[in-house]
Amino acid sequence: MLFRQNRIKLRYIAVLGILTSFFLLSVFFLGCDRIHQVVAPVDSTTTVPTVVKIGFIYSPPAPGTTLNGAELAVALANEAGGVNGVPIELLVRDDKRDSVLSTQYAEALIAAGVLAIVGPDYSDVAIEVGVVAQQHGIPMVTTYPTNPKVSQRGDFSFMGAYTDPYQGSIMVSFAIQELRALTAAVLTETGDTYSEGLSNAFISDFTAQGGTIAVQQFYETGATDFTEQLVAINAVNPSVDVVFLAGLGSEFPLAVKQAKSDNFGITATFLGGDGWDRPDLVEIGGVAVEGSFFANHFSADAQLSETARQFVSAYTERYGIAPDGPAALGYDSTTIVIEAMRRAADTDPTAIRDQIAATQNYAGAMTLSHFDENRHAIKSSVINTVKDGKIQFHQFIIP
Repeated sequence: MLFRQNRIKLRYIAVLGILTSFFLLSVFFLGCDRIHQVVAPVDSTTTVPTVVKIGFIYSPPAPGTTLNGAELAVALANEAGGVNGVPIELLVRDDKRDSVLSTQYAEALIAAGVLAIVGPDYSDVAIEVGVVAQQHGIPMVTTYPTNPKVSQRGDFSFMGAYTDPYQGSIMVSFAIQELRALTAAVLTETGDTYSEGLSNAFISDFTAQGGTIAVQQFYETGATDFTEQLVAINAVNPSVDVVFLAGLGSEFPLAVKQAKSDNFGITATFLGGDGWDRPDLVEIGGVAVEGSFFANHFSADAQLSETARQFVSAYTERYGIAPDGPAALGYDSTTIVIEAMRRAADTDPTAIRDQIAATQNYAGAMTLSHFDENRHAIKSSVINTVKDGKIQFHQFIIP
């Protein structure tokens, strides 16, 4: 009797075990199916991304507005379907114009999966970030930098702005042909890549075209008194027709203001590069900057193309102010990258790089004919002047 009871118990346990195993297996397979649905909703053999990431490195507050332009470019592109139906995400980093911080951000952005980098805003920083972009094979299109060394780190670095030699030649031609200048003085910020590069470009081209550089003076970053430099210029005054001031920071409007004061009374016309495109130019320089001229990338007051008018309208509606040169550069550099992504066969960064290099007859805020063999932008530009207390368009330059 006891033996029979034990056999019944054993059969019961066995059946119970089989039922339990079946239940657990059912749960397992159902769970696996749910996991598959959550983790891999698309065919794992495809590489279609859910979002296209673009890194953006900039340096507020000056110029700062490059970010506005880039954000507008992404917003308009997403309204038009992103990159072939995939939305674009702009990953933004403020590098505080610090090369070490900027390269760290570049590494982090690449690790986060960006397919391209737009920026940085300054030449000295962009030169270092170009090393990182080349090492990882990620295309970089800068915004504001104009030093031609920016693209020398490798074939993944492109310059969205024109170069210093180009804008230097624009101002030399303007000085000689329109202002009939024969002699020039040059004021340069010591140790600044932009100021030194642009000054050298102006000096080289001015002398090549028959002009004479009467004197070159240097000032330190952060300077507020320019007595020593202005005394040297006055020593050759009034034979100086123009003073070329390759400034970028808040120092150069102060230098112009002091030069035009009763203490010095320098009457020469002041000329500059795109660094003069500052919203506080007249605020700092006052009436002293009236009648000055400078090269720039863009003017909302120029006779614009249809695409440029659309940019001005969209930018003004979004930010409540008209766009400046840096804003136009941020917009165009980002749009050039997006259009290259749309043309590329896939999301491979090398394919995107190739399409950036193949860009021709781009029309956005500005027009870009092409990138030359050094990946420098061959593009339109303007000369602005200060008139009636504000920056105004003066002349359009077509390459």
